[in-house]
Amino acid sequence: MSHVAELPGCFAVGSDAARAAGATPRAIADFLAWLKAHKEPLVPEAHVARPSMADILVADVRSEGAPTQAGGKAALFDFDTAAWDNDKLERTLRWLRYSRADLLAKIDGLDDMELKSRRLAPDRTLWATLLHIAHAEYGYINRSAGPLAGLSEPPLAGIREELSIVRAMLEDKARTVPAEERTKVVHPVWAARPDEPWTLQKALRRALEHEKEHLAELDSRR
Repeated sequence: MSHVAELPGCFAVGSDAARAAGATPRAIADFLAWLKAHKEPLVPEAHVARPSMADILVADVRSEGAPTQAGGKAALFDFDTAAWDNDKLERTLRWLRYSRADLLAKIDGLDDMELKSRRLAPDRTLWATLLHIAHAEYGYINRSAGPLAGLSEPPLAGIREELSIVRAMLEDKARTVPAEERTKVVHPVWAARPDEPWTLQKALRRALEHEKEHLAELDSRR
């Protein structure tokens, strides 16, 4: 995976680092088009009309910490420790709301029974995928700004409620982190894998990347 420092949640994938970097200009263009579709004002970083490799600087390459499987560690990059002001925090939370709206639109009209009957993979249903998204998001904010109180499992009134509860926790908890502590690197001794470093910025970036990964999976299965 490549990650675009200026656009949290924008990423590209490839079979190796070179291919991931090569796919990044298209990923940037697609991400900006996605923001435009949601009527997001042009962000200061979006000044390149048609991104190319000439516009990209590969700042860091990691051979470990690629979140390629559920529960895998995700790298902490230097840009995850850069200070965010309130405007950037709220902007990123807004982008997360766009992604969540896209996700809910794709399951509009389906009840839990139908979600549990549809498969995205031989061993995974659409319902299980949505629950995985909620639990992963809970884990991101729990590790970066936790510890949090646990949620019931399975959801009390359906998967949409679970997604809504976790997202509200993420937004509320993100806003309670003082600006001066947003760059603080946390090793969550209260969670699994206390050796994995986190910041609030990494948590929000991964929440958006992860949801958009599964949105792409849903699109590919349509």
